[in-house]
Amino acid sequence: MTSRMGRRGLLLGAGAMGGALLVDAVALEPRWLDVSRQRVPVRGLPASLRGLTLAQVTDAHLDRLGWLQDSIVAAVQRESAQLVVLTGDIVEHPSKLGVLTEFCRALVATGASVFGTPGNWEHWGGVSLDALGAAYQRAGARLLVNENLVTGGVTLAATDDGLVGAARFARALSGVGGSGSDVALRLLLTHSPAVLDSVAASAAPPRFALTLAGHTHGGQVRLGSIAPLLPPGSGRFVMGWYQTAFGATYVSRGTGTSVAPVRFNCRPELPVFRFDAE
Repeated sequence: MTSRMGRRGLLLGAGAMGGALLVDAVALEPRWLDVSRQRVPVRGLPASLRGLTLAQVTDAHLDRLGWLQDSIVAAVQRESAQLVVLTGDIVEHPSKLGVLTEFCRALVATGASVFGTPGNWEHWGGVSLDALGAAYQRAGARLLVNENLVTGGVTLAATDDGLVGAARFARALSGVGGSGSDVALRLLLTHSPAVLDSVAASAAPPRFALTLAGHTHGGQVRLGSIAPLLPPGSGRFVMGWYQTAFGATYVSRGTGTSVAPVRFNCRPELPVFRFDAE
């Protein structure tokens, strides 16, 4: 009798623990934003750009706006971010472009300049780049695809997705390797990070103060420090800081979920970068 009751207690305990983990993975973690603050030292950074703050939103997979998106906008405002970059997989279907515009309007209303790049899911979902660009434009933001521009003394270069898009680095980096005040701070945006290694193997790319990517979701479901499943196009990248031929590279865990609406040991991340003189 005692043994039977002991087994029953173990089963009940295991069931309760499993239920708690399920609640965490489905109801808690996917909405529990982690604002990670990162300092980026830049050699020769002019005084006018010291303290510049940038927030990265990636892999949002927007369906509707809710608690998590409100938390992102509030964090952008609280951190006084001057730049916000959305590095792909923000929407999965043309029907969600209105949600993207609404989200970007809220980000623009914080006073930040907002720029976006495509990810694999925009392509897989049949979202044309023209329609995507128009959705950003309606919010006062801008989509960058295989191009670069200078804004406030910062050079932003951005590519299409390297997994299923047409990432043309030669076009995106055209003119970036020059000298002058417009290249005092150079940033590179792409979505799937594995392409950074494949491009670097065939060319000697210019160096950037910071390269940003996403796509991996940090594994989305992690067992301790292990991410058992990563999407194609991740390569050696999982999350956090890496060195590539382009320079210091950060891969964000992203804010949304893909395939299954769960996160475990892998909270949604809004990385915030502050640039200072080295």
